[in-house]
Amino acid sequence: MLLFPTSPLRRSRVPSAFILVIACLGFIHAGDIKLPDAETSSASPAPAPKAPETPAGRAFGPVDAREALRKSIAFHRNAKDLSLKFKASVYNAALDKQDEYQGKLLLKGAARFRLEIPGGTYVSDGESYWEYHAQNHQVILKKAKDMEDKPLPGEVLLRFLDSEPLSIGPAVDGGKAFLELRLDPSRAMKNLDSLAVLLDKGDYSVHRISSRDVSGNEAEYTVASIKRNSGLKDKEFTFTVPKGAEVVDMRDQ
Repeated sequence: MLLFPTSPLRRSRVPSAFILVIACLGFIHAGDIKLPDAETSSASPAPAPKAPETPAGRAFGPVDAREALRKSIAFHRNAKDLSLKFKASVYNAALDKQDEYQGKLLLKGAARFRLEIPGGTYVSDGESYWEYHAQNHQVILKKAKDMEDKPLPGEVLLRFLDSEPLSIGPAVDGGKAFLELRLDPSRAMKNLDSLAVLLDKGDYSVHRISSRDVSGNEAEYTVASIKRNSGLKDKEFTFTVPKGAEVVDMRDQ
């Protein structure tokens, strides 16, 4: 699966779950962790398996993974605004083709976003949603509320926050130490076989997302830079129709 839309053929599967991704924090509950009732169990509990240790001697286990995900949620979803620049490497198994590109994602509050990738720009100011396809020089205009039940282009950058943490361990990329968080994506992205992210050890911001789907397609997104609460202007979340572009206004449909 190609996680970002790359052509107008996929325009029905586009933006509005940055709204879902940023708006909701309550998917992890204390009740998710089931512990045996000591008063009702007469047998001695079996010793828990020893968790693997980092070079520093710290044990990593499910609780650590859960806590890391909570901190990552706080960093991304409690921000007034986020600005990310990223590099993508996407492998299409059916075509045996590797694509690489760069993109930019801006988020403000729970309803405004701007995603720019080669061939397409996707923008919402909370009321209107614009989807521009450079290939056919066409703009699709919709009401933002009509997109609330649709997956957003680029949502993969933060959709990992809605997945179940499995394990965590140390990792190194470019000489810098990170936390590698492995997740069960079945709740948020049912078509994925595997999902892993590298998190900054200081603020738990996302550095890299790697995924593989059931068809063998692979995607890797590396965040080149991330800015939090930089004061993004509202004008970033409006769209100026390029000269000569066809506008398909679907707001009254």
